[in-house]
Amino acid sequence: MKRPKIIDFAADIIMPTRCPCCGGFIMWNEKLCKKCLVSLPLCGSEERPPEGCSAAVSVFAFDGPAKEGIYALKDGWGRAFAEYAAELISERLRGCGAELVTCVPMSRRKKASRGWDQAEVIAKEFAEALGLPCDLSLLRRRYSRTEQHGLSAAGRAEFAFGQYSIAPDHADISGKHIILADDVITTGSTVSACASLLLSMGAADVIAASVCRTLKRQDS
Repeated sequence: MKRPKIIDFAADIIMPTRCPCCGGFIMWNEKLCKKCLVSLPLCGSEERPPEGCSAAVSVFAFDGPAKEGIYALKDGWGRAFAEYAAELISERLRGCGAELVTCVPMSRRKKASRGWDQAEVIAKEFAEALGLPCDLSLLRRRYSRTEQHGLSAAGRAEFAFGQYSIAPDHADISGKHIILADDVITTGSTVSACASLLLSMGAADVIAASVCRTLKRQDS
């Protein structure tokens, strides 16, 4: 549930609002500054969605101010960027037949250390914008010190399929059409691994939806 606007107004007096994409000061009721709004690199559906996904829709290319917005989300203060992305994703996915939103999970250890999971925030914003329920307890991720950005495309795929598992007490999603949310789609390996698990749980299909995707997705 969104906070009352009067709370945002009062909070802005104490701590002025900043644009999550450039850090500049903005009005309390703005999500991004005008400069970033017009310079965000938009993108649409993937021509070839990652394996296991019926479609993949991203709002922005992972470049310029959009990349900075993702970093702000990871750092825990850029929720307005997720809110704005959710407005745009709802325009593209409304009427797609989805019944539930979930996300690519972060390991519990990493979440406890960071105190924040940007994919969960994104999933909640997408669900609210689309008027759908959100279930963040379907999948789990194992803790690992390995950073995916240092791996090749093939290495990412192998790593991803070993990292995720089905949560023991998950809800029944048989026959449901699922939106799988994440912050950035790079090679597609992560959403493929999670989509395959959701399909094995009985989901009818999975649409990957992310705030950003890399400019050129490598073969995986």
